[in-house]
Amino acid sequence: MSKTERNDAARQYIVDRLNRARLKNESDFEVLGNYSTISSLLTDLIEVKAMGFRGVVATALTGLHLNSSFDPLNDFYSCNPRSIFENGIFYAYEGVIPCGKSDPLNVAKNQYTLDEGWASGKRPYKAAIAAVNYLKVIVSSTSDRELLVDFYFYRLLRYAEKVRAISIEIPDSDELPQQEIAHRISEFTYRYPESGTIPQYVVSLLLKAIYEQSCLVVEGGDESVFGTNTTSKKPADVWIEKLGQPVNLYEITVKKVDFKRLDDCLQSLNSLGMLDKNVHFICRIPEDTLSLTGYENGTFNYKGKNFNFIDLKAFILSLVSLLTTEQIKDVIEKLTSFIKAVDRPISTKDGWNSIFNL
Repeated sequence: MSKTERNDAARQYIVDRLNRARLKNESDFEVLGNYSTISSLLTDLIEVKAMGFRGVVATALTGLHLNSSFDPLNDFYSCNPRSIFENGIFYAYEGVIPCGKSDPLNVAKNQYTLDEGWASGKRPYKAAIAAVNYLKVIVSSTSDRELLVDFYFYRLLRYAEKVRAISIEIPDSDELPQQEIAHRISEFTYRYPESGTIPQYVVSLLLKAIYEQSCLVVEGGDESVFGTNTTSKKPADVWIEKLGQPVNLYEITVKKVDFKRLDDCLQSLNSLGMLDKNVHFICRIPEDTLSLTGYENGTFNYKGKNFNFIDLKAFILSLVSLLTTEQIKDVIEKLTSFIKAVDRPISTKDGWNSIFNL
């Protein structure tokens, strides 16, 4: 079959499995001779913050469906995991099961062998080893395989229900002064960055509100932070366009900006023919810029390119101060909807509630 047909088949397989699982109850799986063991494995695998191990298992099961001779434990990467997950499984999961765009690649990129050695280098270890042990049971099983697969998807749905049931605080912008809202948003961004997802989304949301009546257009900020700008063909995390051409580029991070990060940025700009564009790193100052010797007055010249640096908290406070009351309400509404999404980790939801609990 073609690549498109294969990815469509992967998506349909997951849709069908989730539909089957919706008709099940926990008691349906108690007939398994190893029910207690499998139940414990699925708890360790699924009910964790890290989504990558769930993605590895879903990809392995899909690979087995597409090719009965596929060996997920010794030849995992042969199933084309990036393609079938990003272009198939992801779209079956979207809005239904907590997942990211590239879950299996985050923990098993270019990985052929899934065993104890692979698991020992992963965190949380209990989730990684649970993925290995569950797949061992699947591979060795014949008569119970279908029920074991159903059990996995049933537990995924139960976990998604638990995540979806978390109540999210909705701040009342009429009760909080404008800068109080700004300080709470910045605190949330710093304390619960979710590997960079939250800072990028917050900054893009604020910039879009500011430029909503402008001829300038804000792009980015709502894509996976795990894809590099070079591979994803993005000029930056967030950027502003005029007449379809980027004019200001924003790299948004809560991690150290070192020479390697600047080299990556230069490589991306060069590949896109944008070395002449303004680049702004929105980060924590001074902690994220300490390794840049020669950094001064918000700028750093590296290999002939000037990079601008702006403190993330100050940037958020300034952007909020430019918004109207209605715009602030709209930003809060969009932020709470974003936090409510089933894709947001429980830790992010709890963090939001702890900061915006009035």
